[in-house]
Amino acid sequence: MAQQWKCTACGKKFGIGEWKCADEISNHVVEEKTYRSADAPSDPGHPANGGMDSRRDGQTVVCNIPPARKMGEGADVRWVGEGSVTFIRGRFATSDPEQQYWLDKKPGYNVTEEQWAAAWLSDGQKLEMEKMQLKAERQRLENDRNELLAQTKQKVGAAA
Repeated sequence: MAQQWKCTACGKKFGIGEWKCADEISNHVVEEKTYRSADAPSDPGHPANGGMDSRRDGQTVVCNIPPARKMGEGADVRWVGEGSVTFIRGRFATSDPEQQYWLDKKPGYNVTEEQWAAAWLSDGQKLEMEKMQLKAERQRLENDRNELLAQTKQKVGAAA
C-alpha cells in the first residue's frame, strides 16, 4: 500500500510524489519528525577526553535529499531540485514530507536516542545527565512521600 500523509496546512491527503501544497510553490507540511545519526565526527587534535569535545560542534551534510529530477523543456532535458539537509550535532528535524520520505529510505539516519547519545555525548555529559536523572527521581520520591503523609494525616484527622 502506498504511503499517505495529511497536510497540516491545507488538510489534503496526498501520496508519494504529490509534494506541492495548494500554492503549487511550497511543499505540504506534515507532523515534524526528528532524525538522528550515530556518525559523530572525531578530531584527533581535540580528543573527547581532553579539554574541547569536537563532537559538540559536529555537522553532517547529507546530499541528495531530495534527489535531482529530470525536467524536459522542449527538446532540452535538465536536472533540477537536488537538495541537501544538515544534521547539527547528529540531529535534523523536518516537517517536509519529501525530505522525510527520502531520509526514511537512507540507512543510518534514524537511530534510537540511546544510540545517538552513545555516539555524540562525552563521558562527562553522560555523567551529568545521570546526575540530573537521579536528582529528578529523588525529588519525585520525596513528593510521593509528602503526598502520602498528607493523605494519612487527612484520614487520621477525619477519623478523630
